[in-house]
Order: sequence, then C-alpha cells, then structure tokens
Amino acid sequence: MSRLADITPVPRLLGPILIWLVVVLAGGAVAMYMTGAVEPVGKVAVGLAVPALLSLILLPFLHETWSQVLLLALWTGFAVVATLIGGFFPIAITFLCIPAIAMLFTRERVVEALVLAALALIATMLSLTLVELGESPLSESGVGIFAVLGTAGTLALTVASMIAGSQGAARLESGQLGRWAGGVSGGFYKFATNGALISANDEGMELFGLKEDGKEVRLATLTGLQEADASLVESADLARRYGRQTVTRLALPNGKGVRRYDMTITPTQRGGWLVHAMDRTPEAELMDALRESRQAAKQDVRDKTLFFAGVSHELRTPLNAIIGFSDMMRSRLFGPLPGKYAEYADLIHDSGQYMLDLIGDVLDLSKVEAGQYTLVPDTFDMADVVRSSVKMIRPAADTAEIAVEVDVPEYDPLLVTADRKASRQILLNLMSNAVKFSAKGGQVRVSARENGSGVILTVADDGPGMSEADLARVGAPFAQGEASRDVDARGSGLGLSLVRTLAELHGGTLSLESVPGEGTTAEVRLPSLRLESQS
Repeated sequence: MSRLADITPVPRLLGPILIWLVVVLAGGAVAMYMTGAVEPVGKVAVGLAVPALLSLILLPFLHETWSQVLLLALWTGFAVVATLIGGFFPIAITFLCIPAIAMLFTRERVVEALVLAALALIATMLSLTLVELGESPLSESGVGIFAVLGTAGTLALTVASMIAGSQGAARLESGQLGRWAGGVSGGFYKFATNGALISANDEGMELFGLKEDGKEVRLATLTGLQEADASLVESADLARRYGRQTVTRLALPNGKGVRRYDMTITPTQRGGWLVHAMDRTPEAELMDALRESRQAAKQDVRDKTLFFAGVSHELRTPLNAIIGFSDMMRSRLFGPLPGKYAEYADLIHDSGQYMLDLIGDVLDLSKVEAGQYTLVPDTFDMADVVRSSVKMIRPAADTAEIAVEVDVPEYDPLLVTADRKASRQILLNLMSNAVKFSAKGGQVRVSARENGSGVILTVADDGPGMSEADLARVGAPFAQGEASRDVDARGSGLGLSLVRTLAELHGGTLSLESVPGEGTTAEVRLPSLRLESQS
C-alpha cells in the first residue's frame, strides 16, 4: 500500500471533527450565557462532544478498515440516540453526519454510509412510532438547545467534510491505487490538479528521497533539481493540454555520476497526473558505450582507408617502375639476356603485377567498408564492356592455352544503367579466376543477357570445381577454395569478395554453382540504377 495514501485520512478528518467541537462548545457557551441554564446546556454540550472525542481517539488507526467501520457505527449510534432524545423532526438531521464522515474515506465507504444512515433512520422512525418512550431526561429548554446545537454541529461537520473531500477528491481511491502501484516496477506517483502529491509507492518514495515528514511534495519539486523539475512540469502541461501520455528523460547527478530516468506522464480525468519513473541508467550507459564503440570503429575504418590509400600510392609508384623495367628486360629491348636472367625477369614481372593487383583489391575493399566507394551511374552497352574485358584477359588466357567464348548480342545494344568501371572490374575478376583455375586446353564461357530491369552476367569454366564447403567459404575476404592449392598462380582471395560487394552496391547478387570435377558457374545480377537517385 502507498505510504502517503495511508496517512492522508488523518488530517482530512481532523479538521471537520475540530469544527464540530468548536461549534458545539461555542454554541453551548453562548446558550449558557443567554439562558443561564448551566446544567442542562452543559449536559447537551458534553453529550454532543462525546462522538467527536471518541473519533479523535480513532485517528491513528484510520488507515485500517475496522477503524473506519467503527467510526461510522459510532456516529450512527449518536444520530439514533440524539433523535430519540431530541425528537425526530428537529434532530433527525444528525443522520447526515454518517455520509459526511464517509466522504473523507473511499467512494465505496460513502455508499456504505448512505445505506447505513438510511437503515438507521428507518429504524428510529419505527421505534418512535411503535414504542412509547418516556419523558426526555432533558428539560424542555434543554431539548431545544440540543436540537439547535446538534443541527448546527451537523451542518458544520457536513460542510467541512465536503470541502476536505473535494480538496482530496483524487485521494478517495488512493488506498486502492497504492496497492496496485506496489506491483509496478519503478516509481509510481499520483498528483492532484494543483500539482500536490497524493500517493506514491515505496520505490517511488525512495527514488527521489521523499520522506514522510508531513512536508508537502509537489510535481514542481519532485526531483529537487530545478532544471529537471521544470522539464517535468512542462511535459505535464503538454500531457494535460493534448490529453495524452508524454515521456521525458531526466538526467540527475548524484555522488556516483549521472542517473537517467524516463518519466511517463499520463493525464487523469480529474485533471491530475499519473507519473511513472523508470531508472534507465544501465540502458543509457550501454547505449553510450555502443555509440562510442561505433564512433571508434568508424574512425578506425577511416584511419585504415587513409593508411591503405597512402601505402598504395607509395607502393604503386615503385611497382610500376619494377614492372616496366622487367617488361623491357623480357622484351630484350637492349639486347639478349643470359637464359637464367631472362627467367628472373619473368618472375620479377609476374610478382610485381601480382602485388599491384593485390594492392588494388585491398584498396577497393577498404573503400567499400569505409562507405567511400561511390557508384557513378551511366547508361552504356554492356556487350561492349564484355567484349573489351575479354580482350584484356585474352593474353593471359592464350598463355594458359584457355579458350574464351563470348555470348553477347552482336548487333542489338545491351543497354544498362550501372557503374561502368565496377561492371568491368566484376567481369575481369570473374574471368581471371576462371582462367586461373582452368586446366590447359580448358574453356571459359562469358555471356550477358537482359533481365527485365537489368542484366545477368555469367562466367563459366570447366575447371576442377568446388565442394559445398568451398562454396560456403569463398566470397569472404581472403577465403579460397581447396582447388587453389593445385594451381601455380597465386591469389589473394579477394576477387570474389570484391565481386559480391560491387554487385550488392548495385542492389544485385552474386551466385555460384559448382560441381567437383565439372567446373564452376558464377552469375551476377545487376539491376539498373536510377540516374536521378544519384547525387
């Protein structure tokens, strides 16, 4: 049960009871002075003060149901006795004391009090009708004073209870709210229309260090931090204005750092608010750590890209010179070379070319990872790109005694909107792999055909093929199949990975089909890019 809910009936009942006592005793003093009848008026004043004094005794226990029931029974008995002594018509108004007292508790208690008052009133009427009562112990003047004071006290008690009940109208259900809020994770608060705290669960009391010292807690002072409370009040005003739930996050410093709370504010039909506070510090710290890790990873990728760009620039210049000079030696431009030196020149040329290709592949992949590889869309004839790429790969194929067949439209253009350079690189990497892994006398087939909104590029060979395990592995950076161990040409394992990446940048796919001993077929689907979507 809510702690604040437990103590709220006490101050609300105390006021009306004290007003009853003041009216009765002050009225009795005035009656004594005016009539001089001290004894009968004194009896009346004392008799009317008894239920109020007994009510004060029950104040510490009013959060318990039994004490509330006992209090209503006490005032019911008083109303019955007062009516029997003072007469039905002048004093029956005292039955209003029963629902008046109940207004300070729950709404259900008011209904019970009304039923109880009605039953007691009916029983009293029947008693006066069916039973012949003796003379009143009070004198005739005392009965009149009793009626006047009883009526005045009842009216004062009723008005005071109505005022106290209206000020704490939202608190009528606070006991139930407290029991319900006790099962809610996080702090749960209920605020009245004027911003005063009505109830809070135990976790809510501890969350912001609230104390049960009788000091009023308000929405504008809930956290104790002016900036956070101002944000909370602004969010509450928005919730009331638009009639819907709002959420605001508060950052509150403490001795160990900063705690972050999600404050969910829901407006109530009475004009107040329900506030749910959840400590989101662990989640917030995790998100901060993830953001920092993401930024660090981005910075690492940028640093790596810059490193590769710098290294490639520094390596390509001497490699081009090495390849150029070795090519001059191979061609015997300045005269014949001894047999062994000619062999060395070939090795220097091939190794330099391999290193240059490897540097290019690594640099392209690093650009893709860094998000710096930008496609440049252009509408061109893919058949021309296929034919020109085959011309570039044919010297290597002729040296390896591999036949290359081309299947593209001869007269009709195969128009596609894509990145020309990336498309050529896809074809060269696939054909280079096919030539590299084909046996002498083998055949490589290259084709391109239209496919609705794009083209399909196919490169097939009749080499050793790959197993299912190899197919699952190739395409990842630096991954190679088992067949690569049986060929003399070296590879970096980046070719297919780069092909897959470039195809996916186009929104396309790379698929591989292979049967051990029968060859491999690589198929790339490239959908046309939209020129207007590229900046």
